[in-house]
Amino acid sequence: MIRLLSLIGACLFASGAALVQADSSFEPANFNVTAALNSYGVNTSSIPALTNLAQRSTESSCLAACASLRSIFGPEKVLAQETTSYANFTGSFWSNQQAEVRPSCVFKPGVNTDVAIVVLLSRLTKCPFAAKSGGHAAFRGASSSPGGITIWLTNMNDVSLNQDHSVASVGPGNLWGNVYKTLEPYGLAVAGGRESSLGVGGFVTGGGITFHSNLYGWALDNVESFEVVTASGRIVTASATHFPDLYWALRGGGNNFGLVTKFNLYTIPSSTMRGSTRAFAEARLPEVVSAFVRVARGATSDGNAQQYVALARMQGVTLASAELSYTLDVADPPIFKPYRDIPALADTTESRSLVQYAEYINDQNPDGHREMYWTIATQLDESFALWAAEYFFKVMPQAANISGGNPVMIYQALTEPMLANMTKFGGNALGLGTSQGPLILFNMAFWWDNAADDRAVYAFIHDYYKVITDEAKKRGVAHQYVYMNYGSQFQDVIAGYGADNKARLQKPGYFKLNGAPMSY
Repeated sequence: MIRLLSLIGACLFASGAALVQADSSFEPANFNVTAALNSYGVNTSSIPALTNLAQRSTESSCLAACASLRSIFGPEKVLAQETTSYANFTGSFWSNQQAEVRPSCVFKPGVNTDVAIVVLLSRLTKCPFAAKSGGHAAFRGASSSPGGITIWLTNMNDVSLNQDHSVASVGPGNLWGNVYKTLEPYGLAVAGGRESSLGVGGFVTGGGITFHSNLYGWALDNVESFEVVTASGRIVTASATHFPDLYWALRGGGNNFGLVTKFNLYTIPSSTMRGSTRAFAEARLPEVVSAFVRVARGATSDGNAQQYVALARMQGVTLASAELSYTLDVADPPIFKPYRDIPALADTTESRSLVQYAEYINDQNPDGHREMYWTIATQLDESFALWAAEYFFKVMPQAANISGGNPVMIYQALTEPMLANMTKFGGNALGLGTSQGPLILFNMAFWWDNAADDRAVYAFIHDYYKVITDEAKKRGVAHQYVYMNYGSQFQDVIAGYGADNKARLQKPGYFKLNGAPMSY
């Protein structure tokens, strides 16, 4: 049940307003959009659609922007509504809410300068845009722009290695399955997604929990550098030593500061892994929660282990399912003994390559539904975790009348090794550290059939989290952090990074990251 929530496009970036700008190191005070476009070989005076822009409505401006893109790039790169290629695009999203969005046009850039041109045209015409990497966000407009331009990065899917194979350069249009397949012949991998169909872009800039996170940290802590297009159309490389503020902001701030056109990721060894899926009866819940906590705390002694626990109702049976992965092909690692000591309803244990494991997890998570994510974090406290799990099972019947409704609660740990890795390369924007952990993420994933039930689903999830958040505060285990990749449209992710980090992300020249994308 691991799905991506990136905020790519969540705020419908108008005029480049959501990208780094106004800082003199990126954009001079006398910056001219038309001149910037001209530097990329685009003569705006020769494009009829760009006349009289000041008098145009947003809809008309977007039609002008799309017509201009077709004039520059041709119809193969600019998909128009009511065409087969456009329908293929809208059908490529994970959630039905995203698939319902109808941008004015869809642009498929091939190189970084294409991205620079569309950003500048958006700014010139004041037509909002959004960018789609894998499209695994749940809520409407998260990576597609209603009535605007959606930048579909699918053709920017190169994967290459530097000379000593220490860094893999990965295009933002890649899905993790392709990245792993490309690197596997070299005996290498990168710290990436656990599902093959997840996109690279939002996964990395939002955080990125991986099979290897207890060894190397999250994906965002394994980025050597980003190639980025800024709001002024400038293409820069941001690293710990070059544009370090931008590098820091992209590691947790989503794509609010630029569109990443290349992720340069540190490589890691790739070996055969061991994976177990163990399902337990609801009556075993206290033992399962205890095992989860013990394994989370054991990460300091064995970083090869990774886990999550899903609480769900399947085929009429209420159960807890533990996904236990090990980065080496070792039978029965001692760290997982607490789970093996619990009698299981079912157990699937296999040796798999990283490619195979990511495909296995992906096959467990169908698309084509309406989807919702919501998450909070607390201190890793066994008593509270058990209480929250029991309360989830108690309220689950309230969703029984929602057609196709399937609420799942997923427990994941932010272990001490993960938090320690967040200090690498000058730290990231998340506001987390070892002094605050370990933590536990409570992520609800809910899918259902009909739009008529949207409000009922939102209310069920909202009410559950209100109760457990209040209880966490009473017990003194609450934490402000909200994981961007699992956050809902109703949550203020950036506020969860702490006041200092929010202020740093909001400093002059940066998009004003205030509040949740939508009000509940």
